[in-house]
Amino acid sequence: MHKSRSGWLRSSGAGASAQPGRGLEPRGHGFTLIELLVVIAIIAILAAMLLPALAAAKERAKAVECLSNTRQLMLAWAIYSGDNHENLVSSGDWVGGKLDWLATPDNINTAFLVGPTALLGKYEKNYHVYKCPSDTYHSPQNPPGPRVRSYAMNGALGNTSGPAVQGTAPGNRNYYGSGGTLNSNAIRTSDLRRPSMIFVILDEQGDSINDGKFMFKPGYAQGSEHWQDCPGSYHNNGCNFSYADGHSEIHRWVVTSGKFKTVYPVIYQNYANSANSPWGMINLGISPDYEWMDDHMPYQ
Repeated sequence: MHKSRSGWLRSSGAGASAQPGRGLEPRGHGFTLIELLVVIAIIAILAAMLLPALAAAKERAKAVECLSNTRQLMLAWAIYSGDNHENLVSSGDWVGGKLDWLATPDNINTAFLVGPTALLGKYEKNYHVYKCPSDTYHSPQNPPGPRVRSYAMNGALGNTSGPAVQGTAPGNRNYYGSGGTLNSNAIRTSDLRRPSMIFVILDEQGDSINDGKFMFKPGYAQGSEHWQDCPGSYHNNGCNFSYADGHSEIHRWVVTSGKFKTVYPVIYQNYANSANSPWGMINLGISPDYEWMDDHMPYQ
């Protein structure tokens, strides 16, 4: 009887171990601590490899949006001329207000862009297109926030005071603007002999931008070239330029560092005038970036 009972018990135990759900099978092991650490390290390495690519893709998207902004502004610029007997909009009045790094209301006043006093406001009512998405700098107005504008217009265009032309070099070109042999701005579309080469609107560096005009003194002789206002470099050391034929492009600067550079970081600094700014005090010597802009100014 005892044997029979123990045999039954052994039989019952064997049967129980064969049935699922009783928790008697050998359990598989999970990850060890070392294996978990290896997996985490691999994920961290992959993330480190992907983040620069994602950041670059994000910046490319901002550059595309910036190009779209200036193309829309150029459409408004062209329609204005068509409505005004082919006269170019005044670079001094296409927008209003002045930007700075103080708590100045102009910094956040969109009426200066699309209100009745802004000459292009009638044709482009979306104030967002006046701002480069890569310009993320905030002014200290109350409450603090982004300034409303990143773009400026070539000061040699339209019925307004033009840049201080320094001469006719290179190639004996007669530049439009104050001084020189023409002694006036380009006033009409017929004054723009090469519209696909003449820049109209551009990003301006955040410490340089103030009114709506970008002042560039063309014609310095090689060896004594100077900036007046400073072009922007928001797009991987590149600046968005739009041209009189309506197209826009990102131009990459050649001289990005050193004493004679074109690229200046935004440091939230107000300057009384361009002459006491870091870029305005430098004799560039021979600058390929300055000469590139010379080539894209209006001249006869």
